Amino acid sequence: MAGHSQGGFASLWIGGAMVNAEKYLAFLRAWKSNPLLAASLRAQMPLDATPALRVRDPRVKAAFSMAPGVFPGFGMDEEGLAQLKIPAYIIVGAQDTQTPAEEHAAFAARHAPRTLLEVLPGPVDHEIFVNECDTECDTFGRDMMPAGCVDPAGVDRAALHQHIGARAVVFFDDMLKVSREVR
Repeated sequence: MAGHSQGGFASLWIGGAMVNAEKYLAFLRAWKSNPLLAASLRAQMPLDATPALRVRDPRVKAAFSMAPGVFPGFGMDEEGLAQLKIPAYIIVGAQDTQTPAEEHAAFAARHAPRTLLEVLPGPVDHEIFVNECDTECDTFGRDMMPAGCVDPAGVDRAALHQHIGARAVVFFDDMLKVSREVR
């Protein structure tokens, strides 16, 4: 399984890492009392950690987690990460401003067994993992989400995508015992 950001968190969660019930409830309470969220949505939010406690899916055999987060916020602590049942590869940009590498990816890698960590050097931020902007979405992307379209000087998104994709293929092939003639 592969995921980016909260999807990266989810890939580890579904792989067996667990949330702490009390910390997860604190997360839910914070959202339920957040006035920035529509009252109608807050009214529908249950305060029950039970559905979040056991989400392991045995069909998932390995996780490729790109810039995962937010571990402390969702209530996944050291003990919960230690419950990860599958091998994981965590990859993050050195200058990730949304899920800083040390607080999230490196934290997870320190506590989750069988986890490899790669930090992409240089001014590589959180949105490097999303598609390059094309001419259709260029204007919208540059105006609405510049981090998804405009990379700092020296960052080659296409080359990084090639690198990230190649790492994912090698990782999954190795973990799932897939043999290819050419990699």
